[in-house]
Amino acid sequence: MKILINILILLFSFNLFAKECTFSRANSAGESKYTEQHSIKTNIPGHSLRVFSVEVAPKNPKKNCEGLTITKSVFWGMSNYQYKNGNVSGNWETTYNDGSTMFGTFTANSQSPKDVNKNSMSIGSNQIIGGTKIYKNVSGYGITKTEFNPEKKYISGESTIYYTLN
Repeated sequence: MKILINILILLFSFNLFAKECTFSRANSAGESKYTEQHSIKTNIPGHSLRVFSVEVAPKNPKKNCEGLTITKSVFWGMSNYQYKNGNVSGNWETTYNDGSTMFGTFTANSQSPKDVNKNSMSIGSNQIIGGTKIYKNVSGYGITKTEFNPEKKYISGESTIYYTLN
């Protein structure tokens, strides 16, 4: 019984020191750029497989719960689209002004208008799987909404992340 009480006290004390945060950010096309992208067509009309990297450098970043600002985010992804409709997934890393990083994975579904020259919308989620320095023990998840057009090299979006620091 004493062991059980000690375990409960230990678990409860971890929650006392955990810090939860909700942080939202938006980036515009001028802050985002495709740094690399390669696409191959398949035997299905309008179908392509693509790999890409996108870099985001916010011009006026706002402070998060720890008082830090984002200096750069990088996304490495792959998409499986038919007429820019389908799924996209990959990895991401965000660097903050003190040198700390937070990183994880993302997955989303993209929808495009019939006119493929118009911008598409991608809505998805991300999982925070780790970090460095202040975010060494981070965990959490996020929700993303991105407007994009690979042909025009256009991408902008907004993201809200929910995380806990232990």
